[in-house]
Amino acid sequence: MSPLQSQGPGGLLRRVDQHLRRWVRSVLYELRRTRRVIVAPESRPTGEPPIFILGVHRSGTTLVRLILDSHSRIACPPESFFLLPLAGVLSDPKSVEGLTAMGFAREHVLQRLREAASYFFEMYAASRSKPRWADKTPSYVGILDFIEGLYGPACRYVIIYRHGLDAACSIAGMGIRDVEPHIQACQGDAHAGAARYWAEQCGKLLDFQARHASRCFELRYEQLARDPEPDLRRLFEFLGERWEPEVLRFHEKPHDHWVGLQDATAASTKGFKPRVGVWRDQPAEVVERMRRVAGPMLVRLGYD
Repeated sequence: MSPLQSQGPGGLLRRVDQHLRRWVRSVLYELRRTRRVIVAPESRPTGEPPIFILGVHRSGTTLVRLILDSHSRIACPPESFFLLPLAGVLSDPKSVEGLTAMGFAREHVLQRLREAASYFFEMYAASRSKPRWADKTPSYVGILDFIEGLYGPACRYVIIYRHGLDAACSIAGMGIRDVEPHIQACQGDAHAGAARYWAEQCGKLLDFQARHASRCFELRYEQLARDPEPDLRRLFEFLGERWEPEVLRFHEKPHDHWVGLQDATAASTKGFKPRVGVWRDQPAEVVERMRRVAGPMLVRLGYD
């Protein structure tokens, strides 16, 4: 019997209702998404230390993005994605072989890729009349070493963690491409697959954080959503930026939105509304399947 069948008619109806509600929200959100065209200025602005918001899908990265984007000096766009194919230039042996044969050393290639990537981020910040940029793209958890190679000691990382079972319940059924192999590994169980994906991504984040501890600032979604000011004051101090109380009213600030490139629910929320413990609403057998694959990481992060 499949996990979906095991939920019975009531569970199936709940799933259909959840998908329908998500679809309606997306359609409504699509109608008011922002469309901006950036015209490049004649001279390129001088870049400041970049900021990358890191976290697993549905772990609060959109919330952090909106907070940082509300600061008078920081611009954080919707998910950028374009660093993924750039990383492929150096991860593809044939590309490296060809560039080496042409006489281009790895550091030379990195420098040119850095210039190309920074151009788009800096132009985006300039279009918002801000001097500093940040990025929030959960898929970049897979290319952290490439990003570190691009920006090195100047870069600052904001890492946010959320309870794995809450994240998994939110991820399940969303159709995220990176999650599909994990669902297949769990015999089609969407919740277990999402929990497996969460645990693997958190492992990458923890490893990266351990290697670059002085330039990483850790947030926990649960604490941030319940009592944001203490953590945010420390965060902006870590980033070298002055404290601006207006960031607590991020929902009153203008932001660029694009459907499919962020959590529509988080982007449209009015202030801090924590969603904690939603996994407790799941049937016991679903929770057990998620714990089976995510348990060690839950313990490691202090969630169990």
